[in-house]
Amino acid sequence: MTAPAASGSTTIEVAKNGPYLVRGPCLLRDSRGEETPARGAIALCRCGNSSKKPLCDGTHAKVAFDGARLAVGPADGVDSHRGSRITIHDNRAICAHAGVCTDSLPHVFRLGHEPWVDTGGADAEAIIALVKRCPSGALSVSIDGSPPPAEPRERAITASKNGPYFVTGQVELKSGGAAPRVPDRYALCRCGGSKNKPFCDGTHWAIGFDEVRGRQAGVWVPPLGVKRFSLIAGGLLIAGVAAAILGIEAAGKWSARGFIGKTALIPDLNLVLEVLLVAGLTFGAWLAKRGNIAAHRYNQSVFVLLNAVLVALIMARGMENAELESAADLAQLQIWVPWLHAAIGAATVASGLWLVLQMNGVLPEWLHVRGWKTMMKLTLAGYWIVALLGLAIFYVWFLR
Repeated sequence: MTAPAASGSTTIEVAKNGPYLVRGPCLLRDSRGEETPARGAIALCRCGNSSKKPLCDGTHAKVAFDGARLAVGPADGVDSHRGSRITIHDNRAICAHAGVCTDSLPHVFRLGHEPWVDTGGADAEAIIALVKRCPSGALSVSIDGSPPPAEPRERAITASKNGPYFVTGQVELKSGGAAPRVPDRYALCRCGGSKNKPFCDGTHWAIGFDEVRGRQAGVWVPPLGVKRFSLIAGGLLIAGVAAAILGIEAAGKWSARGFIGKTALIPDLNLVLEVLLVAGLTFGAWLAKRGNIAAHRYNQSVFVLLNAVLVALIMARGMENAELESAADLAQLQIWVPWLHAAIGAATVASGLWLVLQMNGVLPEWLHVRGWKTMMKLTLAGYWIVALLGLAIFYVWFLR
């Protein structure tokens, strides 16, 4: 069905944790170039899991899609590459990795080189023509300090193959302050995984977004949906563990025989929970890598809080067995390993809680960690180290 002539305004409203709501005359094309029916307002999927792509079918609510922008810092970090007459402006945060630049002018846009842009690799006219074809607006150009005159563009939204929505023409984006760098050409995320929502940042390529699938690989919707299931199951897990530990202590069974060899009950329980903890957090990292941001957030929140419970109710108390009477005691294996475990564990717990508070929007923005990806990786590594040290403590204290 052909859209009506472009008269009147056209807007794309970014619904909170929901679809793109398109209103006004506009051509809407799928990845095959075919026009889809357009009647009044249209809701376009941006969680990546609709079975009616590019249209929304409500799946975002079931998978607890989180539309928040996760990148910390300016969304418009532009690098300028100056030549004798022409300056190329590059914003990596909104690059959709369409490959138009590197495929068409490889002597200007050079993969694997630093700097990757060489303004002298082609004549100015060729560069200007190429930059106008950049579908995301990540590339722009100025000539003698001024941008070239704007050219009229078809008012259209195109769902690229396994990639973002490419928007052209006079289509206003309503997104709570997020504005495209180039108003008449920009790319909107539709895989659900971009860290710079609503704009595409190339994550669809990293997670293998497949538009012919409904729910993407790795997306599992439990009973009651991701959010309710996580809150209920996570709450029961944390409350159950705390109740079990306190109940064992109240019954005077703290040192009762456990279920691993001839060891005690609480150390055995703590060991099993530590293994469960690090496995759960590693699974959460996999969820993030797959672009399942909401599931990742709930998963990490549950296991980080579970770890805090174990530290408060078991691990802190266990340090009584490593009490220091003099600095010379640190030469003993059964003393220094627990203290190393405690030092790394304290830093890891603090880091994990900080990230959980940031992910859940509790921390004010000025306290957000800019290098949050690096911090997440270091925190997960810390949990693994702590778990391995926990195994070492278990061996030294109870099995050796």
